[in-house]
Amino acid sequence: MTDTSSTEIAVVRGEMQPWSDATGPRRPAGGPVLAALLDDLLPHASHALVLGPHDGDLVAAVAARSARVTVLLRSVSDATELRAAVDAPNLRVVAGALDGLVEQGDTGFDVVLAADGLDRVLGYDSPEWDWPRRAAATAGLAAPGAVVVVGLTNEFALTDLLDGRPAHQRHGDDEWRPLHDDPARPASPRQFRDALAASGLDVTALYAAFDTAGSTHTLLDTDAAAAGRPGHPAARLTVRGLEAAAAAQPLLAPVAMGADAAARAGLLGAVAPGWLAVCGVRAAHTAYAAVGPRRVLSADLSGDRWRVAVAGADAPAGTELQPVDETAELPDSESVERLLWRLAAAEDVPGFRRVAARLGDWVRDGADGLLVVLDDTGVDGDGFARGLLAWRGAAPASPAERLAAAWHRFHDRLVGGHHRHPWPPWQTREDLVTVWLAMCGEQADAAVLDRGRRLADALAEAADAPAGGGTDVRTALADAEDARVRAVELAGHVAGLERTLRFRDQQLKVRENRLRALRAELRAFKGSKAGQFAEVIRKAAVIRDPKRVARAVKRRLR
Repeated sequence: MTDTSSTEIAVVRGEMQPWSDATGPRRPAGGPVLAALLDDLLPHASHALVLGPHDGDLVAAVAARSARVTVLLRSVSDATELRAAVDAPNLRVVAGALDGLVEQGDTGFDVVLAADGLDRVLGYDSPEWDWPRRAAATAGLAAPGAVVVVGLTNEFALTDLLDGRPAHQRHGDDEWRPLHDDPARPASPRQFRDALAASGLDVTALYAAFDTAGSTHTLLDTDAAAAGRPGHPAARLTVRGLEAAAAAQPLLAPVAMGADAAARAGLLGAVAPGWLAVCGVRAAHTAYAAVGPRRVLSADLSGDRWRVAVAGADAPAGTELQPVDETAELPDSESVERLLWRLAAAEDVPGFRRVAARLGDWVRDGADGLLVVLDDTGVDGDGFARGLLAWRGAAPASPAERLAAAWHRFHDRLVGGHHRHPWPPWQTREDLVTVWLAMCGEQADAAVLDRGRRLADALAEAADAPAGGGTDVRTALADAEDARVRAVELAGHVAGLERTLRFRDQQLKVRENRLRALRAELRAFKGSKAGQFAEVIRKAAVIRDPKRVARAVKRRLR
């Protein structure tokens, strides 16, 4: 191993220069969610190894609870920048490949962190190690009983299956990795667990990982994900993670539809964008999820109940909302939105009305003053329970306003998702929200509807993933078909109007000819003796004062 004093980094065989793993589409692994998991997992270590590109804040957190830390990066420039960015005297940064580090004989690490995975640890001149060989080398660096965290990208991810880009456009030169076609690479949670076990690592927890350009958004235990059903908390966490992961890419179809099908098949854990395996220590929580830039939700599933807590500080998502951080317990049941969708699709309006009436009673009885998000509100026996995320209005909101916000959001998702419902298409959003509010026992006026609309928009901004990828192909095709049908209907309407105009034009021509004939007859009548006699009679008929007429005649005769 050589030491470059000018850059304060060590170099082993396999370094890549010029190169950077920190500036491509996929950034180094990091984010508050991954930091929260590692804060619960990592012990105080004597010597820790961070393998591959990781965020500087994450490296600093590992250095804070370790006597010594070694970070291996294959890029010399990335190693130099990390050494300059992280102020830790116990930090050693090595530039090179995994095989070069193995050749140096550095072993006995009691913490090995490879959350970015094992795809960016080999260089240009490294041997063509397949994934099991890289995993075995990683396991060989760890001491007996060490804590090892390893990530893996899923090639069967739902976000990849629905990616609208051709295969050659999904990876560029800035995402160089060896063996894109690796038949030995794990492609399911079971294969991932078995491959690590074959390398000598005992997997104690396996998370389905959802990230946005390297920053972890959601971590969910694969067993809990596999047991999740549509509308249940695990499925809601998965859909949020998938939508966040797919926010910047063009899609063939909405990921929520595919997630519902995967949930029914028990495959939610198998279609995640990646997995994160924990070896040597028990996991603290069933799930972690990002709630805003600096707040992290942690959830534990015990039996049929979830215990949810939110840590971290964050400003309100908008002037209309205030986040709620209280610990809460909620049932592992489907959401109210899912129940109402099913009733609406079956055209069971009485059943829909009964659920709406119960919902109105629950909100008026308090509901802890929370805003009602029907897609995140669970059915709890005959009542309801708050969901994973909770919000209050920045200003106090009446029950009618909270219900109006819930129904506005419900309408957006019902119509936007093209779900079946029994209400006529000519009813506007305000009409339907008013009808649903009446089912809840509340009267809607303009002020209530307007405040509800603002709250619903703020909830959508805070709770939904940003739509950065544009309209998916399936929605575009459906919109195009709707536009075609609409065009045909409008063409028929235009043809009917043209036919009516032709009839009106013919009628006007008949009237015009009739008027011309009448005018000609009138002119002929006026020129005749009968016409002149009739004119005299007409003038004589208007005489009202004969004496006055006689005096006028005498004056004219003089």
